[in-house]
Amino acid sequence: MTEQLQQAIERLQKLPIEEQNAIAERILDELDQREWDNLTSTSHVQQALIELADEAELQEKAGETEEGGFALE
Repeated sequence: MTEQLQQAIERLQKLPIEEQNAIAERILDELDQREWDNLTSTSHVQQALIELADEAELQEKAGETEEGGFALE
């Protein structure tokens, strides 16, 4: 752990529990977003997402989708 992060944690520990939880939630959300961005930035994942979008578009044009939900096959 870096010194700067250690200082931040020490300061956070002095805050009321509700504020600690709110800041922790923001940090976790940021980490989740970074993880998602890293996962979806690879070329093979981007290609798979494009293929899924193309398939969904074809299903929509063929009338195989339902408003507000998922159709079961």
